[in-house]
Amino acid sequence: EDLLEFADRKDFEVNDFKKSFSEVTKTEVEAFKVKIVEEYEKYMSHGPGTLSVQLDEGCELLAQSKEQIRRFNRTREENVLAEKLFNLPISKFPELVAMEEMNKKYDLVYNIYKEYTGQMKDFALGSWNKLDAAQLIAAASKFESLVKKLGNKLPGADGMYPYTKLREQVTGFKESLPLIEMLKNPAIHERHWKRIMEETGKASGEINLKTMTLGKVFELELQHFEDKVTEICVEAGEEARNEENLQQIEHTWKITNFTILSFALKGSDQKGYVLKSP
Repeated sequence: EDLLEFADRKDFEVNDFKKSFSEVTKTEVEAFKVKIVEEYEKYMSHGPGTLSVQLDEGCELLAQSKEQIRRFNRTREENVLAEKLFNLPISKFPELVAMEEMNKKYDLVYNIYKEYTGQMKDFALGSWNKLDAAQLIAAASKFESLVKKLGNKLPGADGMYPYTKLREQVTGFKESLPLIEMLKNPAIHERHWKRIMEETGKASGEINLKTMTLGKVFELELQHFEDKVTEICVEAGEEARNEENLQQIEHTWKITNFTILSFALKGSDQKGYVLKSP
């Protein structure tokens, strides 16, 4: 009987202990749910997929979100184990799952963006005078293809701000290439570049084409000023042709020999001079 009483007392104590820790677990889980909802609301208002966030910032926010979710999942697993231990209903965390799923999609976009920006940084260090247009064209085609394939693969891509921003950047780069090639015309001089920089709002003092980098050209975002750039290039071409014509005329006058003939006016001793016709 003493053994039975001891067993009953211990069973009561264990049940009391389990009940106490069960309540603690419930409280902790509810607090955790509130924390996840707060993070989800923050994620939806200023996360890696929102309109107001630019792609560079989005890369950082995505990395931060993935780390935060990793910590959340660790806590979730601990809570689930505790709920199983105390025979509590297993809690669901739909907001956490939603953030994980969105991050998987954003990862695909930002991975292309990071590769793209890395390539652009390499190009930006190059000298304008040593521009290899073929390399730029190849890169533009490559990233245009990657973005297009991702758009076909990713459901709802056209409604994702990071994707549409990436597509806009890649498309803008491709559209700027014909203008960049146009500016390689020898007729384009420093004065023309100064006008272009003024038109784009990126004037930066003296211009030296010998030291200018492609990065400076990329900063102009020429695709937004196609008409003006084309106009300036056409004018530069006309100026070059006019200058060439003037030089040819000047050269011709310098090397041409003229024969001067004298003549006497009728009824006068006064003489005059004329150029002999060719």
